[in-house]
Amino acid sequence: MEERSLSLLCRCKRQREQSVRKILLVEDHETTVRDLKRNLESNGYTVHVTHFAQEAPDMVERLQIDLVLLDLILPDSTGLGFGRKLRLRFPDLPIIVVSKITDSDEKVKAFQLYADDYVAKPYHMDELLERIRVQFDHIEQRHPGSIPRKIAVGPLEVNLKQRQVRVHAQPIELARKEFELLELFVLHLGALLTYDYLLTGVWGDEAESERRYIHVYVNRLRKKIEIPAGCRFIHNEPNIGYRFQLSE
Repeated sequence: MEERSLSLLCRCKRQREQSVRKILLVEDHETTVRDLKRNLESNGYTVHVTHFAQEAPDMVERLQIDLVLLDLILPDSTGLGFGRKLRLRFPDLPIIVVSKITDSDEKVKAFQLYADDYVAKPYHMDELLERIRVQFDHIEQRHPGSIPRKIAVGPLEVNLKQRQVRVHAQPIELARKEFELLELFVLHLGALLTYDYLLTGVWGDEAESERRYIHVYVNRLRKKIEIPAGCRFIHNEPNIGYRFQLSE
């Protein structure tokens, strides 16, 4: 009886915490809007809706939105350019693309420019809810006071708060996912991080379907930080993952 009461208390606490989460749905298809809004609200989220991309930034700021669900085909935008503008204005805002566009190149561009996750239509509601939960879990795991502001590894300096990278004091430009990958590496110096761990940490539940991305992004990251540094940081453990540590 006591265990049941404790379980109920924990479940109620999670529901109260979840209920304060505000989601902005940027979608112009009325049926999709109706179904999504009903399902999200029944799971404890507060949902705001706009049919137009250009209205979203002001709504995010005014309503203090916690997460955006973004369609790529809207009356006033094709998605990619707008998503980039939204990311630049709100660097830490989780953005999940929900689109019928399944072209691999378009998905890669979205991940490179702004997307935290990508869900192809049609989808199962349970899957979308789980992807949303993962994004909120990532937020909760990143408490501002729990990580150092800067991490230095030899000639490499990573400013986690300002999302800046320097090698030998020279700035290095990284795409969003490249920085998130580097962030995981420097927060786990010397540790062996499996492919699945890295993929989940950067792409969430896209890990299984986008496994090839990890090798592409690691190679890009190597070129950007190892060549100017003149040393090696990222070490591959075949069939397992990568280890980040300085070696000449």
